[in-house]
Amino acid sequence: MDPITALTIVSAGTGVFKGIAGYQQGISEAQQQELNAELAETQAIQRDAMAREDLLRAESSTRAARAANGLSSTSSNAFNIWKERRTASDRDRMTAYGDDMQRAANFRTAAKTAKRGATWSLVSGLTTAAVPIKDFGIYKGWF
Repeated sequence: MDPITALTIVSAGTGVFKGIAGYQQGISEAQQQELNAELAETQAIQRDAMAREDLLRAESSTRAARAANGLSSTSSNAFNIWKERRTASDRDRMTAYGDDMQRAANFRTAAKTAKRGATWSLVSGLTTAAVPIKDFGIYKGWF
């Protein structure tokens, strides 16, 4: 085998292997980002459930304290306190849920970007391999 042929094979092989390695790295990154997105969504649901439980516990404690002190739980003052607490809790809960879901969406966007990058790595590697093969064809008089 002449040295030009050997160098062409090595150069083309290097391009292909770099493309495949970049592709695999990009796919791995995309899978990790998808997993992060699923975890963020799970955290959003868990935090929402915990916030609801905390609100119910606080409301129960307030009702028990009012009842223990002989205060009415149906008075307008009790209703206003309950309404304000519920409104603040719902607002905080929905803000946290929205933030967590946005974080999940960001992870999904990063996964899509990583997949695109993986594809471009493979295309780049194959293109890099094609150049020495073309040059070899010219050298051999095929073109």
